Amino acid sequence: MDLCKACCALLVVLLLSTVQGCADKKPSPNSVEGQYELFNNLFPHSLDTVHIDVYEDFTCPACQQFANDFEPALIAAYGERLQIRKHYLVGSRSPVSAQILYEVAKEKGAGELASQRLFAAKLDHHNAATNAPVVERIAADMGLLAAYKDASSNPAITKKIRTAWNTEGAHIAFFPSVVVENVLLTNSNPENLNTIINSLLKQPMVQVSISPLADDKVRVRTDQDQ
Repeated sequence: MDLCKACCALLVVLLLSTVQGCADKKPSPNSVEGQYELFNNLFPHSLDTVHIDVYEDFTCPACQQFANDFEPALIAAYGERLQIRKHYLVGSRSPVSAQILYEVAKEKGAGELASQRLFAAKLDHHNAATNAPVVERIAADMGLLAAYKDASSNPAITKKIRTAWNTEGAHIAFFPSVVVENVLLTNSNPENLNTIINSLLKQPMVQVSISPLADDKVRVRTDQDQ
């Protein structure tokens, strides 16, 4: 019995020592620069290539700005050191026509061209009637009008698009969402995104900044422009 009590007492001492040791050990500082919501196993200046996933809605104004202005500047600045994977979703209240055309074009091997055309059109975020003739014109220009109309009349395709928001869209919080290396969620602000990318790269590249113009548009500039 005394031996049992002694063993129990020793176990308590060991447990308390372990807890104390954990309490004394300070967590490593979060030294990846920038603003973001998730962080896990990313270390500063540890990567040769940074991978980002961009979640966009063709009718989202901020997504249109990112696709038309910011993304090309980032690609030009970082080249192969930045790999971008794109995910096109439709928000729960957004029109689906643009996404339908994208899906049709993707099957024909022209998804990337369709996405560029759709973002450049700056579709309305809520008005399906306003978007319809614009999307039809893009489909016609791409030789996809008949396929687009067939897809638009198929309720299963619309259901599939809406369902994607409930599954893949559950991993993001806003449009456009940018996920860095599968774990770090941030926004599309080019300066903040540039800060994060440079903080992760072994050899930081360039600074990307934006300059407001009188018409409320923005000009994207890298230090390579100087």
